[in-house]
Amino acid sequence: MLTVSQQTCEVQVDGAWHQIGLAEARGLYTMAQKRCPACHGQVIVAGTYIGAGRLKLQHRRSHIGCPLKPDTYTGTPSLHPQALA
Repeated sequence: MLTVSQQTCEVQVDGAWHQIGLAEARGLYTMAQKRCPACHGQVIVAGTYIGAGRLKLQHRRSHIGCPLKPDTYTGTPSLHPQALA
């Protein structure tokens, strides 16, 4: 079973989705479309540009079916209503 982490996201490169770390997504693929590896909702990589700041995955629109959002997760995983294909 594929496990997903809050420190990764999927980036669309040449029409295909690739799972990569948040630092790489923010540094190399700044303008590429990004999605959550669990629910496929659109995300951004938030954090500081300087220092040793921690990067985090943020959904553009909240979704109660994403296990990577423990504060709103209802316990039943599901795709985001506006999932990116």
